[in-house]
Amino acid sequence: MIQDVIDRLKAMAPSLSDVSAAEDLAALAEGIAPKSGATFVIPYRELGSPNSRASGGFRQEVGVQILVAFVVRRHDDSKGAKRVSQFDTYSGEIEAALAGWAIEPGNELFWLAAGKSAPLGRGNGATVYVQTWQTSRFIRKGN
Repeated sequence: MIQDVIDRLKAMAPSLSDVSAAEDLAALAEGIAPKSGATFVIPYRELGSPNSRASGGFRQEVGVQILVAFVVRRHDDSKGAKRVSQFDTYSGEIEAALAGWAIEPGNELFWLAAGKSAPLGRGNGATVYVQTWQTSRFIRKGN
């Protein structure tokens, strides 16, 4: 699923400078801040529902949340006003690519659950904006 989202963003969000997978957000803050437009797709959480079949077979819906984090970097912007203007461009392209899209037929469509920004490191002119996207997948066995 993560690679499917990466491929979709690479194809449909031209302003993003790079799209790749990351293990967690903390790793981004600990290293050298990536360039502006760098985007990371991060597995977040899954929550399963009970089996929906009373007899024969198995069908379980699994709610899936992923994080899509993009970096906005401006060294000449101590208050962050110029960085904020870039948020609309990046988030708009990500939303156009993911909102209402399903990886496989029968899966729930992706929808935006939340978004939040935070400085990335100290004094490096970088901000990260993290969106939480939700969809579902199914585990099926038998009938």
